[in-house]
Amino acid sequence: MHYLGLALYAEGPTDERFLGPLLLRLCVDICNRASRQMVEINDEVLVLRHPTGLADAPREERVAAAAQQALGAWSILFVHADADGDAARARQERAQPALDRLRDEFAALGQGVAVIPVRETEAWAICDGDALRSVFGSTLNDQALRLPANARAVERLADPKQCLHDAFAASHAGMRRRQSRSVHETFGALGEQVALDRLRGLQAFEALENELTQALVALRVLD
Repeated sequence: MHYLGLALYAEGPTDERFLGPLLLRLCVDICNRASRQMVEINDEVLVLRHPTGLADAPREERVAAAAQQALGAWSILFVHADADGDAARARQERAQPALDRLRDEFAALGQGVAVIPVRETEAWAICDGDALRSVFGSTLNDQALRLPANARAVERLADPKQCLHDAFAASHAGMRRRQSRSVHETFGALGEQVALDRLRGLQAFEALENELTQALVALRVLD
């Protein structure tokens, strides 16, 4: 049996709420489909934050310090960086230096994996209309929610965050403010419900799944 501890260093609290349950589900799905042995995975992804006093340090230093603090609790550490329309640059500037640092300092203990949604995490939250309807409590179709028509349209969308807010507003039209939740309160539920098969139509998610699979092979969880 293999044990996997999953951890996440994200750009912000909203990203943590959505990515935590999503990354856990993805890892469980890969292991269930491809591992020949039993794999025990922690119940939730551990959210890492850098120690007090390092707020102005280079990001790779903050990630390494957070990893050191949680040593023994993770075997895969996801490093999130929104692409803001340029995935290669986000990787080079905000993810790869941290991954290199993790490899240099913790190679015998765990693997780093980049999580780089096109533009923003919200691009992954809007790719599944059924999940949005379930979480928002809406019966509106994709067109009424103003969602992109397909995966290609999702990844070409200039402002996925605004798209998500518009869908939320449409689903709550006419509701009294005190009865309405904030869209930010729904991120955890969206991370739990967005369909992996829908996400797999997005190039950025496909890149994440491939990199995670390679990390699991390096850890000998997968052959």
